[in-house]
Amino acid sequence: MIELITVIVLLGILSVFAVSRLMSPDQFAVKVFFNDTVNAVRFAQKLAVGTGCDVQVKMSVAGYQLLRSSAISTNPGISACTANNFDVLVNNPVNRSKDYENLGTGFKVSMVPASDPLTSMIFNARGVLDSGDNVTYTVSDGITGSSSSFNFTVFGQTGLVNVP
Repeated sequence: MIELITVIVLLGILSVFAVSRLMSPDQFAVKVFFNDTVNAVRFAQKLAVGTGCDVQVKMSVAGYQLLRSSAISTNPGISACTANNFDVLVNNPVNRSKDYENLGTGFKVSMVPASDPLTSMIFNARGVLDSGDNVTYTVSDGITGSSSSFNFTVFGQTGLVNVP
């Protein structure tokens, strides 16, 4: 009986340490922010296709914003949707009273090729990036050498957002 109680106590102590090492809240928070960022980029691409208007994903080291143009073009060759004046935040599809942005989370966003400040992506009405270049973004907790980092790639020619 004493051996059984000893084994149960030892397993309890080991499980406390193992669970705390395996289930860090920071790792989950980074993954949630990563998923939110990927979903925002995918939504921007779909919004551009659905509305026929350019949508900009303005990336910063701390997060993202989705923007569209409010300008009405006076040039007959340019529609109001492609006026390249991204000055209105896109409404969040879940709660229309809030803007679709996530800034100041404490996590770090970086890109390949490296650029400072981070470039913005503009999806056109066909759902592809105006630049046509592939871009890879990394979301991490900002700690060098940390295992809490996730990547996604936006393919310029197709607009596909790929999570490996």
